Amino acid sequence: MLFATPLVPNNVQHFPRSPTYDHHGLALEDRQTFFLVPLSIALQIITLAIIGPLPKSSSIRTLLPAAAVPIILGLGIQAVLRCHHLTSPVINFGYGTAAVCLTLQGVDLLLVIPSRYDAPLTDVIKIPACPVDPANPTWRQRFDWASACYRNPRMLLTPFEPSLLRRRRARMAQLSRSQFLRRAAVKLVLLWILVDLLLAYIRWEIWFGSASHAFASPGTVLLNGLRTPLGASAIWMSVDGLHTLAALFMVGFGGDDHREWPNLFGIWTEEWYTIADFWAVAWHGLFRQQFVFLTQTAKSLLPRIFVPFIFSGMLHFAGMYVQSRDGFGTAAFLIVQPVGIIVQQAVIGKDVKWWMKPLVWITTMVWLIATAYHFIKLYASGGMYDIEPIPISFLCWSGLVEGPVWRWDGILQHFKS
Repeated sequence: MLFATPLVPNNVQHFPRSPTYDHHGLALEDRQTFFLVPLSIALQIITLAIIGPLPKSSSIRTLLPAAAVPIILGLGIQAVLRCHHLTSPVINFGYGTAAVCLTLQGVDLLLVIPSRYDAPLTDVIKIPACPVDPANPTWRQRFDWASACYRNPRMLLTPFEPSLLRRRRARMAQLSRSQFLRRAAVKLVLLWILVDLLLAYIRWEIWFGSASHAFASPGTVLLNGLRTPLGASAIWMSVDGLHTLAALFMVGFGGDDHREWPNLFGIWTEEWYTIADFWAVAWHGLFRQQFVFLTQTAKSLLPRIFVPFIFSGMLHFAGMYVQSRDGFGTAAFLIVQPVGIIVQQAVIGKDVKWWMKPLVWITTMVWLIATAYHFIKLYASGGMYDIEPIPISFLCWSGLVEGPVWRWDGILQHFKS
C-alpha cells in the first residue's frame, strides 16, 4: 500500500514543480540503492521460512537470526541514508518508512517473538490461509507462511492482534459480503469527493506546494490552525482511500474474507476524546505492532508510552529524510506526544464525566494542531502534496474549478518517453 500512491507530480501550482525524476543533478547511486529494501525483505522471508517450524531448542533457530538480523539492520539503515528521489515525493516517503517498518518487523519476527515462545513460530503465528504441516512441512508451505507474516503488519488473527482490531472484525462479521462491498464502494466515492474538494483548496493555497512554499504568507494563528488539520486530512483520506480500494479489490475479486478487512481509522466510527485515544483508536494502527513489540511485556508505564512514539519518530524521520533530506521536526512532533498524554491524564484523571468529554476533546485537538503544524509544514515543503492522487476531478468536470478533468496525463507521458 505504501508504494501504491499515484506517482503523478502536480503541475498546476502557481509555481510549477518539476517532477523529481527530471532532476538531472542526482547522483546515480541514489537510484541504484533502491534494491536494498527488496533485498532485506527477501533475506527476512528466507530466514523466517527456515526457522518457522523449528522448536526453540534448535540451534538453527538461534544462530540464523543472530547472523541475519545485523545484515537486515544494515540494509535498512543504508536504504534510508543512500536512497533518494525514486519517482515522486510520496514514493520517496513510502520507501523510507517501509525501510524502517520492515526492519523493525524483521527484528520482531526473527528475534523477539522466537525468544518469548518455546513452540515453533508456525504454531504461534498461525495464518489460516497458509497452514503449515507440523510433522512434515514443505518448503512451499514454509515460504507461503513466511510471506503471509510480512503481508500482515497489523498481526490480524494472531495472538498479537490488538483487542481493538478484534472488535472491528466482529463488526465486519455482522455484515454480509455484499453489504461490505456496498459500504466500501460508497466510502470510496465519498473519499474521492472529499479529496477532490481538498485538492481545490490545496492547489489554491500555495503554502502546500513545495516550490511555492517559501513564497506563501507565514499565516495567522487561525490560518495555520486551518492548514494543519487540512494537511492531516490529506494523509487520512489517502491512506484510508487506498485501504478501501484494496479491500474492494481483494474481497470482490481476490477471494478474501471481508471479515479480515477491518477499518484502519476510528475517527468517525468510535469514541475518542483524549490524546491517547486519538493515537490508539482514531488514527490508523498500521504500524502498531512494529512500535510496541519491545514493550509488550514491560511492567513500567513509561517505556510503554515513550518507546512506541520513539519508533514512530524514527519511521517518519526516515520517510522525510528520503523525501527531502529533512525530518527532525517530523520526529520531534511524535516524540513529544507522550508528554501531552501524561500531562492530560494527570489533569483529567481516570474517571472522566460525560460532560467533560467535549472539553477534553477540544484540549486534544488544540494540542495536536499546535504540535503538528511544523510536521505538516515539512510535508508541504518536501513535496507530499505535489502529486495528483485521483485520476478524474469531478469539480473540474462540473466547471466549479479550473483545470483538466483527467489528471494523470503526466505519468502516461513519462512512461511513454
